Amino acid sequence: MKKESVVLGTVAAVCVILLVTALVMRRGGGAGSAPAPAGVVDGTPDAAAGAPGPEGAVPAGAATPTGAPAEAAATPSPTPEAPSFTSEQNRRDVTLFFEQVDDESLAPEKRKIFLTSSPLDQAKQIVVELINGPHSQALLPTMPPETRLLGLYLDRHGTAYVDLSEELVTQHSGGSSEELATIFSLVDSLTYNLPEIKRVHFLIAGEERDTLNSHLDLRRDYRQDLSIVEMDRRSDR
Repeated sequence: MKKESVVLGTVAAVCVILLVTALVMRRGGGAGSAPAPAGVVDGTPDAAAGAPGPEGAVPAGAATPTGAPAEAAATPSPTPEAPSFTSEQNRRDVTLFFEQVDDESLAPEKRKIFLTSSPLDQAKQIVVELINGPHSQALLPTMPPETRLLGLYLDRHGTAYVDLSEELVTQHSGGSSEELATIFSLVDSLTYNLPEIKRVHFLIAGEERDTLNSHLDLRRDYRQDLSIVEMDRRSDR
């Protein structure tokens, strides 16, 4: 009986020593280190664990939140619109010459035409405006309204060949003063507004004619002559 008591006492002592040793070792290991935070491996943030990277960066494979604003750098800058020209900005003033109601001389009237890059195109517009007639009631048309411009050509010496339809002759009222008004209305209107044109030669339906209507010679070139133009007179009075 005494022997059994000694054995049990020895076993109990050994168990107590083992328990104490285990408690001491547990406390020593916890005092030296703290548990690593979630998402950190060896002190380095783990991207797979969802740890935040540099400011504004999105981890690879992460979905962009719905409705989130796009990065400013990813938004293309709006392309500046090309300047547009209004009809007024793309037009120029020209001076046309028509016969006066109460005088055989010519008087100026302002008109606008399209400012094209070609003087030849501008010359065609001037001739068409002359055929359309004046806007002022103080002025008279110098060409029959049935007249049509068939062509206009400019050579290297500054001579403009103006090809007009037969109506310029067949519908013309006749008379030397009326023919003079017709010729110089067109010649002065072209040479006054377009310095590229020095002279004007008339063609009727593609051919030369001896006269316009039995008076003025159409076989010659005509230069600018403002002696029959009353420049100071206002055409709207």
